[in-house]
Amino acid sequence: MIQKERTTDFVPMNIMFDLKCESSPGERGRDGRGEATLTAQISRSANVSSADLDELEHNRNESSTIKQTVWAVNCFKAWLREKQLTVDFKTVDKSELNLMLREFYGSIRTSKGELYGIRSYVALRAGLNRFMNELPLNRAWNLMQDTEFRSANNVFKGVVKQIRRSGRDTTTHYPPISPEDQHLLKHSPALDPGNPKGLLNKVWFDIQLHFGLRGKEGNRHLQPDSFTLNRDPNGFKYFTMTLNEDTKNMQEREKKNPRAMHEEPGNPLCPVASLEKYLSKIPADAEALYLQPKRRYMVTDEMWYTAVPLGVNYLSQMLPKICKEAGTRTTYTNHSLRVTAIQRLTESREIIAICVQSVPVEIHTQWQQQESAPYSPSSELDSSSARQESPVSSHSWVKQEPETEFIQLENMSSKATADAEKGNTMDSAVTTVPSMEGLPSSVMLTITKLQCLLESKQERIEALERQVQDLQEDRKFLRSQIMNLTGARLVSVPEASTSVLSESRSRRRRRKRSSSSYVSDDSITDESSSEESSRIRKKRCHKKKAKRAGCVPHSD
Repeated sequence: MIQKERTTDFVPMNIMFDLKCESSPGERGRDGRGEATLTAQISRSANVSSADLDELEHNRNESSTIKQTVWAVNCFKAWLREKQLTVDFKTVDKSELNLMLREFYGSIRTSKGELYGIRSYVALRAGLNRFMNELPLNRAWNLMQDTEFRSANNVFKGVVKQIRRSGRDTTTHYPPISPEDQHLLKHSPALDPGNPKGLLNKVWFDIQLHFGLRGKEGNRHLQPDSFTLNRDPNGFKYFTMTLNEDTKNMQEREKKNPRAMHEEPGNPLCPVASLEKYLSKIPADAEALYLQPKRRYMVTDEMWYTAVPLGVNYLSQMLPKICKEAGTRTTYTNHSLRVTAIQRLTESREIIAICVQSVPVEIHTQWQQQESAPYSPSSELDSSSARQESPVSSHSWVKQEPETEFIQLENMSSKATADAEKGNTMDSAVTTVPSMEGLPSSVMLTITKLQCLLESKQERIEALERQVQDLQEDRKFLRSQIMNLTGARLVSVPEASTSVLSESRSRRRRRKRSSSSYVSDDSITDESSSEESSRIRKKRCHKKKAKRAGCVPHSD
């Protein structure tokens, strides 16, 4: 503990402090007097310019708050222009502004002519209040609480009630990504770590899914040194964020929970391995984490990316582009990925709470010094080794309570093991716990988490298997119905079909015969008519010749 010497004389601002430090027993042995003296020059004033002070004052609000204030002021000024009103905010009094705000709250509409949502109305009034109280106005007014604005606030409350009655106060949240689409995205070419674009998409997807960053600005401000690689007591790697994200909620800032992205050994799509590969493929002097891929590259190249960072607008459209390339059923937005990350964190916390509540015994506080086998995560999931262990020895890590409780616990474990072997639905690694003598509490908590996760996954698998069985039964039923219908049709149709075919053939033959007879009759009639016409012509010619010769022809 460092203590400052008390001085009674007046000293200037820049002084020399003699600091006395309490030394340890070893230091006292080194120092004959048992004290160590440190001398340091400390200045209690820094050189800050007025520009720096203005910047600090300007940065007290978030960028989103500043944008909201500008939007509210622009809405009010546009309404004033439409109403052909002019107002000087520096000299206007409260009564005059109250009348304007009263009409403004009641008549303002969106660009489509519809009512705003409740949040938008609240943002309008809050933005105008900040505008009136900040530079350059500094009117020191409160548009929400001052009695001079009571009439305007009453209209505001009436509009809010009208919106609620119309049913427009419901907030539409972004849906989380479904498990099917998550599986499709993770195994799609869009997140293939074997090429620059796929590796970039995968790293962005993994970071958003594990850390749940807010907004496109948060992604743009990330740097290569924003993540730190660590190792847990079991030797597995995991990444943590060194950059603290600014949140809108003060409670989130105070109750900041550390998030991590853990290694998945044996998984070719391990998020830790993907981030390590990405960091090795970007330039060493990169100022941003997400960089533009090279247009031409080789797989063997050391660098896959340029030093040019991706823009804010491009990062805001990352997930919709990935969904289009992967072919998901729904085109999600970046907000859906954040909701999915929050859902994952909530489920993990619920699992931990359930595990803590479901343990009926206390954990041993003093660990036995006997030698035990080294911890291996594969032993937790090895069903064959877990089946060979007896249920009594599996609880050797539990604190030894009176004999009755221990016998009851033994009976419970044996019943659970018998039920698991009888049902054959869950792996025996869930029902039996490997020997954990000498393991720290963190390891046992990790084992409990894995067991609970395994149980949840097994339940999910069983539900999916039941769905598959139902679908198969429905398929068999539909096939049998189709076979019955087709069989009945084939049985009833053959005789009728043969008769119909024979009748159709006979009709065709009759038509052909009739057509041929018609053709022959026509030809005969044509020939007879031609012969008669020739006879008549000959007779006429013969009569004409006889008249000319003066003799009468004999009639036939």
